[in-house]
Amino acid sequence: MKRTAPAFLSLHCMSQWLMHTVLAASFAAMAAAATPPAQQSDAPPVIATINSEPIYRLTLNVHSAMARLNGDSSSRQSILDTLITQRLLASVAESRFGQLGLHPENRVAFDPDVALDDRMAGQLRTVYANELATSINQLPNGVLDSLITELRQPDATELDRVFGKRSRLILDYTLNDAQLKEAGKVLVLRTTLAAAPAITLQDIYRRQNVQGRVSLFNRDQRFIRQQAQLYLANLYVHQWARQQFGEAQVADLRRSLAEQDTLQQVRSLHGLSMDTDSVSALLNQLAETVSQKEILAYYQAHRSDFHRIESVTARHIRVDSEALAQRLFKAASSGEDFSALARLHSTAPDASTGGHLGVIPHRATLTWLEELAFMQTPGKVSTPIRSPAGPQEKAYWEIVLVDARRDGYQNPASESVRYQASRAIAQQKAARQLAELQAKLRRDASIRILSTADIQADARPVTHAGPRS
Repeated sequence: MKRTAPAFLSLHCMSQWLMHTVLAASFAAMAAAATPPAQQSDAPPVIATINSEPIYRLTLNVHSAMARLNGDSSSRQSILDTLITQRLLASVAESRFGQLGLHPENRVAFDPDVALDDRMAGQLRTVYANELATSINQLPNGVLDSLITELRQPDATELDRVFGKRSRLILDYTLNDAQLKEAGKVLVLRTTLAAAPAITLQDIYRRQNVQGRVSLFNRDQRFIRQQAQLYLANLYVHQWARQQFGEAQVADLRRSLAEQDTLQQVRSLHGLSMDTDSVSALLNQLAETVSQKEILAYYQAHRSDFHRIESVTARHIRVDSEALAQRLFKAASSGEDFSALARLHSTAPDASTGGHLGVIPHRATLTWLEELAFMQTPGKVSTPIRSPAGPQEKAYWEIVLVDARRDGYQNPASESVRYQASRAIAQQKAARQLAELQAKLRRDASIRILSTADIQADARPVTHAGPRS
């Protein structure tokens, strides 16, 4: 099926992309309000060099604008400093940390190169939304679908050759080499865009995570069409950027985003990421080398971190009715004698003693009621707590009053102290090692930065017509 500028496309995925562009334009306008006036288009493209390798103005402009939109008030000088550190660290990251899992395998996520391309396109759309909107408006009818010369829906025979017969059991939504070759023969879109004269099913497949691959194996024609349109939209942004800034600047921006990912992985290995529970081979190695002397010194310096409740002295009331539990809670909270209420209403075996649980020492295994007592504030009557009864068990409600609590500290020779302290010490050592590495890389590098005034200037491009064919 051949069409020229199929109008319905703009009502689906392309309209969503254009809406994103319009919204991004408003955000970009807000960010630009805090930006110095635009420089002329002949502003020098290189903002700094590291060992004679350039960092381009486009890279700094995009990172600075995205930082502002994300609420980061860092100066452009500070952001440039981070870009320099990222580049230096990325240059040695693979050799230093690759064997420690710098790039963990994830078969359900997007391919890293695909994710990188999409992220770059998204940031360019956000930062240069107005310029891109102008470029699109200069296309025929002012829509991206004017670039499409042929739109076709893969037929059942083609899809069977790629994904196999529908009747077969699918356990792995991955195409082998032969299937990928077949997918490369299945045309979805033909365009006048130089960066993508044709978009095939193989192009679409390579850009999917596991959920997307499932949709492809399910022959979702609407999904296939939408993904082809989204790919075309991103390719348009990439081609526009290359025409505006040149291949070198766009390549530098992409490289900086890859280096940003590398820095995040390196920080994670050193225990400095937001995901503090993630497993790090580097921290594991360092923790194994921590001595008992270091652990004891850490324990003494951070003793409050090892605080624990040694024991509690508590009473309780157990009843079978939530309504009754609420009345008793109000009565006890108003000052009525707790033990008297327990003797009168509690169904527990210790009701005759006023619900006294005695002294409950801290130990490895506690009953549900004992754990509940350790969670209470001394002198304050707990709200009624429903017992963790199964579906075939009768539930009851507990009201607990802790009369006294004895605080203490974990034994410095215990396994829990050893684990907690060794991890903390390992993280301190890792952070120090990373800081020392970054400082050494900067000392050894030849770094040339333009004047502060030049760095602070936000050189946005003069708007030109976008790419045609």
